[in-house]
Amino acid sequence: MHLKRILSAIFFIPFFFLLVKFGSPLLFFFVLSVAVLVGLYEIFLLLEIKGIRPLKSLGLLGGWALSFLIFSGYWGRDGLLVSLAFLLIAFLVSLLVREDDFRLRIQGAGATLLGILYLVLLLSFLPLLRKMPEGATYIYYLFLVTWAGDAGAFYMGINFGRHKLCPDLSPGKSIEGSIAGLLSSLGASFLAKWWFFAGLESLHALILGILLGIMGQLGDLSESLLKRGLEVKDSGSLIPGHGGFLDRVDSLLFTGPFLYFYVTFCLR
Repeated sequence: MHLKRILSAIFFIPFFFLLVKFGSPLLFFFVLSVAVLVGLYEIFLLLEIKGIRPLKSLGLLGGWALSFLIFSGYWGRDGLLVSLAFLLIAFLVSLLVREDDFRLRIQGAGATLLGILYLVLLLSFLPLLRKMPEGATYIYYLFLVTWAGDAGAFYMGINFGRHKLCPDLSPGKSIEGSIAGLLSSLGASFLAKWWFFAGLESLHALILGILLGIMGQLGDLSESLLKRGLEVKDSGSLIPGHGGFLDRVDSLLFTGPFLYFYVTFCLR
């Protein structure tokens, strides 16, 4: 598994670096939007395994449309409310023409909406970060701190984890791994300041390193909750050594929005 993780990283990191450095914010959005559709499809497949019938076609179309409206800048407060209202209306109307049990209709629609809000809405903050004047720097910083925390928690937990963090929710996670992940995020924050983010003040590097480390672990645990509820180990097998797309971005779903709001209200 470790070899597969390393090989996946060797393939992905150069692609990611070139996309952020030379690609436009619009290209970044379209690449990410394709990944979002893959993630939504993973969610829908997992739901079907558990006997839940999601509104797949409408969910994929509505999810992509919502992400585009957010990125395009249309959404302000009123735009977001209108978009979500029409999405909800479309879901409810589609339930009227389905022929299965009423309980299954409501269950499928609710699960589809949760998938869209969980994946599409939270991941949409990454393209918004990329659109900012220093967007490339923010994206590099976000991924470095988030993935450092993931890697620190994983490898320390595998080798030295003795005390379970949440045994009922995620038996593989340990307190030792959690502490190592937090320290890794903090170290990566200061590494980024020295390496490519010189404008980041030491106090902000300290605060962000700690808080992003915490948010990343909460994002990981939240996905563990979903997988536990659906009784699966991984969300898929798309990425060798990592599982599915959701398994790779679960921490970013929480760290992305947090960094966006921190940059908006504290760094600008």
